[in-house]
Amino acid sequence: MKPRTLGSGDKEQRRARIEQTALELFRARGFDHVTVEDVCHEARVAPATFYRYFGSKEEVVFSYTDDFTQALQSALDLSAQLPEPERLTAVLSRFAEFLESRQEAIALRDPIVLGHHRLMQRTLGVQRDLEGVLAVGLAQHRGQSEPDAMVLLEAGIGMLVLRIAVRTWRAGGASSLIDATRETLTALDRLASTVSR
Repeated sequence: MKPRTLGSGDKEQRRARIEQTALELFRARGFDHVTVEDVCHEARVAPATFYRYFGSKEEVVFSYTDDFTQALQSALDLSAQLPEPERLTAVLSRFAEFLESRQEAIALRDPIVLGHHRLMQRTLGVQRDLEGVLAVGLAQHRGQSEPDAMVLLEAGIGMLVLRIAVRTWRAGGASSLIDATRETLTALDRLASTVSR
């Protein structure tokens, strides 16, 4: 009899189970107080299986980065034909919609990362990378081979708007992340008009 091989759906389910188990343990005990062996025991997998999907405990926490990068790139692509003044708002709104659809994953990771210096540093690095993706995409839409100072400023402001919107939304200050993003953009417009006077 031939041994059963895992199909792609089985592999995705196993990976998701390992990830969910690890995140729940990190949240309950603290990232530094959970070993790969603890995760494997709870997820009922061998360490080799853990390492097949994740290179380290840290990789579990940051396994979302490819999805976030793809979602931001998709928001940029969908906004390419819009007039320039509307483009950043459209990109941020579409990306906010994606982030809101990942509300549970964000809520699970936040307490793990907050208060942990190394994980917080890596989170800032992920945000910096996303800002770079945004800058390159905005520059390409303007026909630039690389971002100029204005595009870098626009991308930096865009990521700041999203960070503030996420904080407002997670604290219950807005009914949705999309609303929080729009409100933050409106506040930015008001601030810019007072600064330019």
